[in-house]
Amino acid sequence: MFLANFNDGAYIFFSIIALAVTATLGYFLIRSVFRERAKFREEKTVLLEGLLSKSELTSAISGYIAKGSLETTFALIYVDIDKFTDIINAFGEKEAERALEKIAQNLSHVLPKRVQMARLTGDEFLVFLKGDYDRLQSLEVAKKLLEVVRTPIKIYSDTFVTPTACVAVCFYPKHGSSLKQLINSLKISIYLLKKKGGNDFMLYSEDINETEFENLAYYYQIKTAMKNKEFLLYYQPIINVDDGTLYGAEALLRWNHPEHGVLSPHQFINIMEQSGDIYWVGLWGIENLIKQYFEIKKDFPELELRLSLNLSPKQLIVLTLVADFLKILRKYRLQASNITLEIVEFALFERYDEIMVNIQKLKDVGFKIAIDGFGLDFATLAKLEKMPIDIIKLDRSFLSDTQESYMTEKFATLLVGFARNNQKVVISEGVENYEMLEKVSNFGINVVQGYYFGYPMSGDDLKSYIEGQSWKGKLLKEPEESVDKKK
Repeated sequence: MFLANFNDGAYIFFSIIALAVTATLGYFLIRSVFRERAKFREEKTVLLEGLLSKSELTSAISGYIAKGSLETTFALIYVDIDKFTDIINAFGEKEAERALEKIAQNLSHVLPKRVQMARLTGDEFLVFLKGDYDRLQSLEVAKKLLEVVRTPIKIYSDTFVTPTACVAVCFYPKHGSSLKQLINSLKISIYLLKKKGGNDFMLYSEDINETEFENLAYYYQIKTAMKNKEFLLYYQPIINVDDGTLYGAEALLRWNHPEHGVLSPHQFINIMEQSGDIYWVGLWGIENLIKQYFEIKKDFPELELRLSLNLSPKQLIVLTLVADFLKILRKYRLQASNITLEIVEFALFERYDEIMVNIQKLKDVGFKIAIDGFGLDFATLAKLEKMPIDIIKLDRSFLSDTQESYMTEKFATLLVGFARNNQKVVISEGVENYEMLEKVSNFGINVVQGYYFGYPMSGDDLKSYIEGQSWKGKLLKEPEESVDKKK
C-alpha cells in the first residue's frame, strides 16, 4: 500500500517536473521565434531591392580590413538625404518609403560594377569602393551620386519631389584604421555639410577642430533623443495684472538628457537649426502643445486659455509649414485661434518675402501672431502697423536700468498708444521683482511674464499653479488712499 502510494506520488511529482521543463523550453522557443521574426522585420525595413543589408556590407568592409596589407586602401562614401522627414510629413511613411526605393535605384544605376552599397538606417546609404579606385575616381563617383539624388521623383500621378543629399567621402587608412573610425569621419563631414545647408559633397579633412567634434556628438544624440522622446515642453505663466487672471503660458523647449539632466535650448537649438531638425521641433511642439491644452481644459473647462509656441526663421521658410500645422489642428479638432505663434523680430531676416508669406498664411488660418523680443526701436515701431501681428512682447532689456528713463518712457507711451488704437496686446517679458512690475504698470502695460510670477514649469506643475492661483499673492497692492475711499 505504501509502495503504491509512493509510486503514485512519484509519478505525479515527475509529471509536474516534466510539464514545467516542457513549458520552460516552450517559452524560450517561442521567445526565440519572436526575436527572430522581429530581427527579420527590422532587417526588412532597412533592406531595399538590389542593396546589401547593413550587416552584410559592414562585414565585407571589416573583412577587407582584416585581410589587407599595409598597402591596402579603399574609399567609403556616405549619402544622407536632406530633410527626408519633410517628405514623410507631407506624403506619409508609405509614399516616403517608395520615394526612398526610387532614390536607391537611381543611386545603384550610376555605381560602377562590383561597387557595394547598403542602406544604413532611415535615409542614409553607405558605398564601398575597393582599392581599384583612386582618390580622383572616388570623388567622381561621389559627385555622380549627388547629381542622381536630385532626379525628380513622382509621388502621386501629378506630384513630383526633387530630393537633395549630403555626400561625404573618406579613405582607409588615412581617415581611420577601423570601420568605426571611418564612419565617424564620414559623420563629421555630413554634420558640417548639414550645417552649411546640405546639397553638397565633402572629402573628410583632419583639420576639423575640436568644437565640431563636440557638436557632432550632440548632433547624433539629438537624433537619438528625437526617437526616444526625450524632448519636453515647459510652460512659463503670463499674468494679466489688471484683472488678476492668468492670461496664458509660453511653451519652452527642454531636452531631458539622460546624462546631463534637463537642458535649456541655448545648449542645443543652434545645432538643430544647422541640421534642419528644427522643423521637426515645430511639428512636435505644436502637437504636444495641443495635447497640453486639452489636458488643462479638462480640469479647468471655464478657463480662457492661451498657449504660445516659438517659431524660428528656419521653420518659417518651409513651404509646407502652414499645411502641416493645419493637418495637426484637424487631427485634434482645435481652432488655430487658441494658439499664439511667437516670432522674433522678422524685419531683418534673410528670405524675408518667403517668411512674410508664411506668417500671413498662418494669421489667415487663425493663429495669433506675436512679435517676440521687441526692443527700444523707434524705427521698427513705425512699421508695426503694417506687420501682421496681434501681440507685441517687449524684450527684458526694456526694463534694464541702463536704459535712459526719458527715452524708455517716451517709447512705452507711443507703444501702448499704438496698441490701444490698433487692438494689439503688449506683454512685458523679464519681470523679475515687484519693482519691475510697478515700473511696467506705470507705463500702462497690464500683461506680464517673468520669474517674479513663475519659472518655467512642467505641464503638471502648471495645472497645480492654476489650481492654487499661485500668482494672486504677487499682484500689485492697491494704494492706501484707494483703500480708504472704499471704506
